[in-house]
Amino acid sequence: MFTLIPSDPQVNVFQMWFDRQADEVWFTRTTWNGLCARITNVGESNGPAPYYGNPKVFADLYYSNGNIKERGIEISAAGTFKTYRQIQPPFGTS
Repeated sequence: MFTLIPSDPQVNVFQMWFDRQADEVWFTRTTWNGLCARITNVGESNGPAPYYGNPKVFADLYYSNGNIKERGIEISAAGTFKTYRQIQPPFGTS
C-alpha cells in the first residue's frame, strides 16, 4: 500500500525527523490499517539520540486514498522501534 524506506536497523520517529529535517517525513504504523501520517511539528531536542529527550511529535493522519483523517494528532510512543515505518511521500506529494 505504501512504499517503505528500508532501514536497518529500524529507526524511531525521532530519528526519522532529526535525521531528515530538511525533508517532509511520512510514516505508517504496523497497527494502522490503511493510514499514514506526515510529521508537522516536533518539539526541541534536549537529549541525545535516539530519543532526543522525548519531545512531543505532532502529525496529520491520512487515509490511503489521500483524504485527511485528522490534523495535529500527538504521536504516542514515538521512541519505539517496533511499530513505526518511514515511507516515501504518498499521493504524489514531496
